[in-house]
Amino acid sequence: MNNEKNKPKINNKRKGNNAEREYAKRFREAGFENCITSRFGSKLYDNSGIDLMNIPFNVQIKAGIQKGINYSKELQYVKDQISHNFDLSDEVNNKPILLIHKKPKLEGKRNRGEFDELIIMSVTDFFKYFVVNPNLN
Repeated sequence: MNNEKNKPKINNKRKGNNAEREYAKRFREAGFENCITSRFGSKLYDNSGIDLMNIPFNVQIKAGIQKGINYSKELQYVKDQISHNFDLSDEVNNKPILLIHKKPKLEGKRNRGEFDELIIMSVTDFFKYFVVNPNLN
C-alpha cells in the first residue's frame, strides 16, 4: 500500500497559520516580546497582508510549496494594501516590508537546509532601513 495515502494532509491554510505562530514565537524569542499574529491582533493588519504585529517590520509569511510565486508581486500587494488601508502618517507606512518564505521539507532530507527559509525584501527597503555594520569586512 502507498504510504502517501496514509499520511495526514495539512492544507495550505493550516500550514500558513502554523508558520505565522512559529515566526511570531521566533520574533518574541529574538527580543520582540510583544509580537503577535495579526489574525489574533487586528483584522485590518491581516486584511492588509501583514501577518505579524508589534515588530519594526511589515511581515508577510508564505509556507510550503508556492507554485509560481512572484515575490515582487507579493511585496507590491502588501505595499498597496497598506497604502489603501492606513493613513500615510501611520507608523505602518514607515516599516520595511519583508516576505518570509518557509519552504517545505523535501522527502528524503533529514534536516532543513540553510536556504529553505528565506526573507525577501526590496533593495529600496534594504538601503532605506538597514545600515551596513562597520564591523563587517
